[in-house]
Amino acid sequence: MRTSKVATDPLWQALCPSWTQAIAPRTSCAHPIRRRPALQCLSKSHGPCKQQRCASSLGPSFADDLPTLQDRPSTHDRAASRHQIGDQEGPVNFRFKAPREDGPIHARSKAQQLHHRRQQEQQFFYQQASTPRLYTKLKALAYSGHVEECRKLVEWLVRERREKPNSQLYSALILSNVSEDDGAAWRVMDYLEEMRQADIQIDPGVCHSVLKVLSVHPDHLLRADILEFMRTRWFQLSEDGAHDVVAGLLRSGLFEQALERMEGMRQNSVPVHGWLLDMAVYMLCNIGEIDEAYQIMRVRHDSGEANLSRTLWHTLLDAGSSYRHHASTSLVWSTQVGPGYINPSSGICLNVLTTASKAGDAVLATDVFSHLSKRGTQFQRIHYQLLIECYLASSDDMKRALSILTIMALERIEPSIFETRALFALLRNDSRLTAEAFDTLRELHDQDRKIPIAALNLIIECYVQQRNLPEAMKVYKLIHTFLPPGDSARKSFANTETFNLLLRGCRMNDPPDEQQASFLVSELLALKVKPTSLTYDRLILVFIEAGANALNSTQIASDDAAEQQHVHQQYKRGVQLLDWAYRHFSDMQGIMSEDNRNADNDSVPGWIPRFGTLERLATHLAKVGDVRCWDVLQAGEDHAAEIEGWEAKGKWVRKNVEDAWEKAQERNMALPSSGSDPSPSSTSPQQQVEVASA
Repeated sequence: MRTSKVATDPLWQALCPSWTQAIAPRTSCAHPIRRRPALQCLSKSHGPCKQQRCASSLGPSFADDLPTLQDRPSTHDRAASRHQIGDQEGPVNFRFKAPREDGPIHARSKAQQLHHRRQQEQQFFYQQASTPRLYTKLKALAYSGHVEECRKLVEWLVRERREKPNSQLYSALILSNVSEDDGAAWRVMDYLEEMRQADIQIDPGVCHSVLKVLSVHPDHLLRADILEFMRTRWFQLSEDGAHDVVAGLLRSGLFEQALERMEGMRQNSVPVHGWLLDMAVYMLCNIGEIDEAYQIMRVRHDSGEANLSRTLWHTLLDAGSSYRHHASTSLVWSTQVGPGYINPSSGICLNVLTTASKAGDAVLATDVFSHLSKRGTQFQRIHYQLLIECYLASSDDMKRALSILTIMALERIEPSIFETRALFALLRNDSRLTAEAFDTLRELHDQDRKIPIAALNLIIECYVQQRNLPEAMKVYKLIHTFLPPGDSARKSFANTETFNLLLRGCRMNDPPDEQQASFLVSELLALKVKPTSLTYDRLILVFIEAGANALNSTQIASDDAAEQQHVHQQYKRGVQLLDWAYRHFSDMQGIMSEDNRNADNDSVPGWIPRFGTLERLATHLAKVGDVRCWDVLQAGEDHAAEIEGWEAKGKWVRKNVEDAWEKAQERNMALPSSGSDPSPSSTSPQQQVEVASA
């Protein structure tokens, strides 16, 4: 009686150790596990001898151990043997079932059987079909790109039907390489070399087959050789061949030559198929040649070509808006998006809005806003900024641009300085337009529009840019009249940006107005507006420039006693202003930002001025011989990592300060040591500061 065999699957051995331990003694002494024979061997039609041949092909050990159908253990015997194993070796884990016959091994076996059956049918067809029919079949296989089947059929024709190698066979072999996966241009070159060695003439069919393969697998040199060969032999290029040449040029990246050939086809009344035009548009959009793609789509649209791909239109809209090409963007939006044929994404809509703002197309920008509003899009600052730029670029419609700022305030999106840059570029050099813009804001306020502070800061900034500080101060003093009706309890809604702009105007004024700067500081404190480091920086600059201007006026030489007294007063005033600048610098260092204030480290530094401010303060203090110039220089070196540009130009700042200090010391030493009326330079800088402060 045969010993029953139990299947030991590796996955079972890994997941079921108890099962593996139970069957290990049995399987170690059992015969090798036989493989499942092919289904043809087990079918009744083949009989036991067929089964024996199939088993013997696997080897003698399998053939000796293979039982017949009658010798196989029955289901009842296998169950009994498993029960005996469980009783002898311990409990068996049955959580995992045995492999079913629909698993991957069985599927692979079925695929092999199907492949074998198809080969048998193919051999039967080759034997029964006539030679002309086989040539027809070969041509069909070649057009489908079946490289291996074409090769086998050609070998069958040459070997069994005694067909001599000819141009038709080689044309089919070449044409079969149109397969994107299995075809190759080098194989075409090998076939052409075989034809040359066999002295087989290349006919127009072979040439067109080569061109069709090269439209999929581009080879510029081979294509040029074939076209030159056809020209010398007076072979006429067919319509399909012309399309294949253009497709090959597009795949090779030779877009100019491809477009020239397409234009030549139109001039010669050769119809250009839609698939080739689509391919050209896709590739041109991919490389950024939007204008050429637009020209193709424009001609197709104007000619009334129907059933243009929506995906093609969408690609043109995406690429055209990305490259800010207004003509293509406007064409697709008006013909496809407007009627509702395509629905672009929000990102593409933003690109379309940017394109419209660059071109000044207010109609297109308004359509984009309407399209996004129907979708329920939450508008951001960038959308309003682009719309403002669009109105200003189209017709300098300042009133509508200012009204958009009020719409932002109505939508609870507070405008910032970035949304007013387009308006600032329009108004900064024209005082008349600036006054007109202020009157427009007054009219909008009278219409119960909410005027944002950014719009009023824009007017102040334009006057500051025009160095018209009085008009800027007038606008500041009228800011409280633009308060919304519900905020009448507030004195003003001026913010930090307002005071920063006005302090900049005080510095740019001729001469710098330190008195207005002091007034603005008192206003800032009264309104409880929180200053920033830029506020202190510009305040320091005001006093530096005012002090430098006063010191420069003392360089005028005169013998008049009254004039000398005036010079003496101006020098003391300049020293006093520099002293105030240093005091503001000290106050600034004592203020820490929110991040530094929350830190536990007490050594965290406070605010520090910008590079130019530090350089001017240290240099002017050194010019008057004030030893505090070294403190400013040391502060800059201590905060070199925080000050932009100090690490690259800090050494030059130190050199300038040292040169100014040496000149001041030389000037003091050259002055006479006696005299009834001491000159401004005869006293020490600290004494000058104390006298000036008194």
